Amino acid sequence: MKYLTILAMGLFIGGCGGSSNDETVGQEIADELNEAMDKAREVEDQIMQHKDEIDDAVEDAEEAIEDTLD
Repeated sequence: MKYLTILAMGLFIGGCGGSSNDETVGQEIADELNEAMDKAREVEDQIMQHKDEIDDAVEDAEEAIEDTLD
């Protein structure tokens, strides 16, 4: 019974100990999230640039068609 009590107390004390690893894991997650967001912003910028190019081409084509009809 004495050994069981000592074992239980040891497990309880060991379980209550804090870990400095938690901050590292949290920072890792934050870094990965920030990296993913940066990549998403880069992709969004590329898509918007491509959209602007397409819009300009469509506008030029519409003007050319209007000029030929006049």
